[in-house]
Amino acid sequence: MAQIIVVAEVNDVEEWLKFKANMVPAMAAVASDGSSYVAMDGSNRVASTWDVPDMDAFRAAQGSFTGDLAAAAQRAGMIPSSMVMYVKK
Repeated sequence: MAQIIVVAEVNDVEEWLKFKANMVPAMAAVASDGSSYVAMDGSNRVASTWDVPDMDAFRAAQGSFTGDLAAAAQRAGMIPSSMVMYVKK
């Protein structure tokens, strides 16, 4: 199983922390949640770790970014174009 880190910018860190729980069910088909992180510098950059059993399915879900996933990301204030993913090798 792959472990990934997703780093992104959000509109408001506190709102992201409140609504991030909505991302977990939206991602449940392709990943399970590990932990959440916020930048120490006070910026609007956040990160989360995920366990991903099928990277192809995960990439497909991220590539389409529609439906429940897009709605949850919007509620959380995520800026999708800012997302960067790292895979643990």
